[in-house]
Amino acid sequence: MNKILLIALFLSAVLIPFPAFADDDSEDITKNLGWIAIGCGVVANLPFVLLNKYRRYAVSAGGQSLQTARKIGIVFKPILNFHIMMNSIGYFAGITHGMLLSRHLDSISLSLVITMTLLMGSGLMLKYSSSRHVKLFQRLLHGQFGLVILLITLVILHVLTADD
Repeated sequence: MNKILLIALFLSAVLIPFPAFADDDSEDITKNLGWIAIGCGVVANLPFVLLNKYRRYAVSAGGQSLQTARKIGIVFKPILNFHIMMNSIGYFAGITHGMLLSRHLDSISLSLVITMTLLMGSGLMLKYSSSRHVKLFQRLLHGQFGLVILLITLVILHVLTADD
């Protein structure tokens, strides 16, 4: 199981950026980096959120679902690492996209950069901090449903208002 997951992670990290550099047009490359960022964010967060929701449901339901949740708990660490890796790829693709299109900076794009950086920074501090108090604060900040809704809204607005 672990070997299959590692191979899938490696292939995802290697193959996802290729479409961005398939064309010669630099404007298309820049736009493709933005789509890669969005795609990585969806792929990184969907399995992680679904697993966390199921684990919370299983604890409250008890019985057989709790046993299943314990079995699923084995894959939590690889899914967390996948979440971190894909969000990192998406973050840097998004930041590169923004830097290459910085001449078109607007308030939506700037808000998106700030929100992405806040979530990325709090996630990294949550993962690599050793202080219990810092981890507690970062868990509260990183797991805010309002920030997730804000990020999704800003991404949608950015896509809708972007100049073609």
